[in-house]
Amino acid sequence: MLFFLSHIRDIFARSHSRSQEIALSRRAFFRLLGYLASCVFFSLAAQGHV
Repeated sequence: MLFFLSHIRDIFARSHSRSQEIALSRRAFFRLLGYLASCVFFSLAAQGHV
């Protein structure tokens, strides 16, 4: 499984420039933050705190 993931990472690295990798990583990070924030918001809303 670890070999598979490293192979996928190698394919990704070869198909994108360094600046593209940084931009994609940043976008993925902020999407993850947005997802987690929405989970917290809906959890608080379901409990009646919001």
